[in-house]
Amino acid sequence: MNLKTHWHRLMHDEALKRRIYIIIFESDTPAGKLFDVALILFILLSILVVIAESIQGVSEVAGPFLRVAEYLFTFFFTAEYLLRLYCAPSPRRYALSFFGVVDLLSTLPLYLTWIFGPARYLLIIRTFRLIRVFRIFKLFNFLEEGRLLLHSLYASSAKIGVFFLFVLILVISIGTLMFMVEGQQPGTAFDNIPNCIYWAVVTLTTVGYGDITPVTPVGRFLSAVVMLLGYTIIAVPTGIVSATMIQGHRRKQEEHPQEEHKPDSRLTERKWETLESEYLIRRPWLTARRDTVKLPNGTIIPEYYVLEYPDWVNVLAITDEGQYVLVRQYRHALGETRFELCAGVCEEGEEPMAAAQRELFEETGYSGGQWELWMTLSANASSMTNTTYCYLATGVKRTSTQHLEPTEDLTVHLVSRKRLYALLQRGEFRQALMTAPLWKHFSQNQAK
Repeated sequence: MNLKTHWHRLMHDEALKRRIYIIIFESDTPAGKLFDVALILFILLSILVVIAESIQGVSEVAGPFLRVAEYLFTFFFTAEYLLRLYCAPSPRRYALSFFGVVDLLSTLPLYLTWIFGPARYLLIIRTFRLIRVFRIFKLFNFLEEGRLLLHSLYASSAKIGVFFLFVLILVISIGTLMFMVEGQQPGTAFDNIPNCIYWAVVTLTTVGYGDITPVTPVGRFLSAVVMLLGYTIIAVPTGIVSATMIQGHRRKQEEHPQEEHKPDSRLTERKWETLESEYLIRRPWLTARRDTVKLPNGTIIPEYYVLEYPDWVNVLAITDEGQYVLVRQYRHALGETRFELCAGVCEEGEEPMAAAQRELFEETGYSGGQWELWMTLSANASSMTNTTYCYLATGVKRTSTQHLEPTEDLTVHLVSRKRLYALLQRGEFRQALMTAPLWKHFSQNQAK
């Protein structure tokens, strides 16, 4: 068997890819937790090496040891990056992601020194080597609070952008005003508007550096006002992000409520250990794997079959007139045509609410209104990996016609509350993932 055949087998060994994926991308197994701890340790040590190299005295004494350490760190992070590409379901998506780019950049500086050499390009190479510091951003992978912070910053980006534009306009206006007040004084540093804008920025964000100071009474009064204004303005973005973080924390608690009291020992988590995994089929609408699992009591199940699906969404949509938006379509597996809620699949990288809003618009032409996550469900927790996100949308309006795909054939129906309840009681809804949010809706709103 030649090298090419071995390489082909290695690149298409789905069982090996799955085992590596569980270790690198997940932390539910002992091996995964050990890898995470080792990765955090290597990240912190590599950052300490970068810091130590920047200290002249330390670099002169321990330079050779630091260089050897950098070789080891570079080898480790290179191997980690290549393994992530190897086992990732979508290598291209990982490579273009934020952490994929950070992983790549963290391996490049040492290789750049090999290419360009230490002489002419030494200063440039040293600049490139500072990129290694950005390995610290990978720590957010292991911090739930870090993910919440990043999500809050992203969710608040529009508000922060508007705030930044407001501050930009403010400093330009204040700088221009100061130029009008101080610009005619002899020997003044306020001799042009750019200098005045610089003074406005440092005074608004701190209390000024003292390199440019006004001399007229009006100018000093304006400086005092700008300093006090700075204390007021600096609290605005903090409040925006804090409010978003609180909302995200509350949403998380609603989705994953925890017991207030200490849990019974019989209710503690008893996870199974995945010893081996092999994909049997990978198709757009069907991905199945066979796991070998070990139970907490030591029992080993050699063949446990799992179906991997993308997350699903469905929408309980209600118009301003109190009409419920339903669809009616044929389901081939049952050979029946039934009433259903609008539902669909989350596309790759798509947030559940965005998917739900898209599906409602495409299938029914309705949009707008107020949306809230109603409940989350599992179709079959023993063998299916995905989650169904059920949304309640009130006050929706018809804004367009249907935008159906060639494989879709469904009709839209508006029904009253009374009729919907009757349909539910008669068993017209066969989808359990749809009856659950419907029964919750009626139970909380006293349908009878």
